[in-house]
Amino acid sequence: MAGLAPTQRIAEWIAELPRSRTAAVAPLAIAGLRDAVGVMLAGAAEETPRRVAAAVARWGSGSSRVIGTGQALAAPWAALVNGAAAHVLDYDDTFNPLAGHATAVLVPAILAQGEERGAEGAALLDALVVGLEVMACIGRGVNPRHYALGWHATSTIGALGAAAACARLLRLGADQVRDALSLATSMASGSRMQLGAMAKSVHAGLAAKSGVLAASLAESGVEGTAEALAGRWRFAEMFAGGAASEAAMTPPAEGAALAIEAVGISYKAYPTCAATHLSLDALLALRVPPERIARIETALPAVLAGNLVHESPTSGMEARFSMQYCLATAAFQGQVALADFEGEAIHRPAIRALMPRITMQALPDAEPRPATSVTVHLTDGTHRSETRSIRRGAAENPMTQAEHLAKFRDCAARVLGPAQIEAALAALSVLAETGDATTLVTKLVPAA
Repeated sequence: MAGLAPTQRIAEWIAELPRSRTAAVAPLAIAGLRDAVGVMLAGAAEETPRRVAAAVARWGSGSSRVIGTGQALAAPWAALVNGAAAHVLDYDDTFNPLAGHATAVLVPAILAQGEERGAEGAALLDALVVGLEVMACIGRGVNPRHYALGWHATSTIGALGAAAACARLLRLGADQVRDALSLATSMASGSRMQLGAMAKSVHAGLAAKSGVLAASLAESGVEGTAEALAGRWRFAEMFAGGAASEAAMTPPAEGAALAIEAVGISYKAYPTCAATHLSLDALLALRVPPERIARIETALPAVLAGNLVHESPTSGMEARFSMQYCLATAAFQGQVALADFEGEAIHRPAIRALMPRITMQALPDAEPRPATSVTVHLTDGTHRSETRSIRRGAAENPMTQAEHLAKFRDCAARVLGPAQIEAALAALSVLAETGDATTLVTKLVPAA
């Protein structure tokens, strides 16, 4: 592939990668898919995906179902609704090269298209691994500039990653894969101005929908410009303000580690913006009784602090982007859970009383990124501090298998009964051997 332009190079890698290579990392892919399905089930009960589903239902039914409800829609619309559900609680994983949320885009796309086409479970996992790799390639080429400019990479780069995954699922040839990536580039959009708004969670759905649509258009012969990533008016210049790092956008060579192995997926231990997590880890490690807390200070990299735009949130969605609310909640409860962002929970007097005594300092961005610290000033005049640089749930600081399963069960319990939850887990566990998209999705909708 030496000498090829980036888009063609990536397209040929997608079309030619042996299935045996992705099969070797199937357990990692199952873990990523399981986490996405869990948060999707929890999110299915939220208002945002319900409103999205009501909007697209006007345009008819189809063969792809909405997770958690069973509503049957055309594949692009099912991907849109399920993507919104996967992202709405901000409990979905993050992927460092992307600087965004990966499986909340990829899993809704491949489940919707997989059910439409009757895909086997192994093909779903294969597509997921490929989509992650393409997100990593493009993310390396345009970040951190792309993210710093205010683009929501989940939605922008996510659309191209979903197109890659869906093209792989459809077994398109290299030229059609290239067209799918080019078409997805024309669909990519999404600003971080939507943090705390319904639109932010819809971004994941829009990217998933774009992936399904781009791959399907390419399959039908719709063509795009051959080079979509590098050059004038291409993705890197338009979305990052400069020339692409073409070397960075090179897929792994034969025998080299894939991104799902080398980088890994970072899972969330708390249903909040990832920018709060290191501070939460540090505060919870201090184990200070709430009655002894006079005030709390946290210092974190500016790139993280910039996402936490709601000092006094008025909704559960805004509260997920409020350092003050998240730390106050953790200080009083010793944990942060889904219920803390529902209904009137965000207005609890004791938590509201502590929030004005929590301050956040943005540290200048640098390489390596500065560590996050939390200092708790006690009522007796003393203070205690803790520092964190790798959040719980990251590949370098993983959650246990028991914690992952507990998270799935807690999320799924919002729409499924206990027996259905265990059936869903069983279906996920055998996905690489005997599963298929239709059987899996059947386990993810409530019993009639």
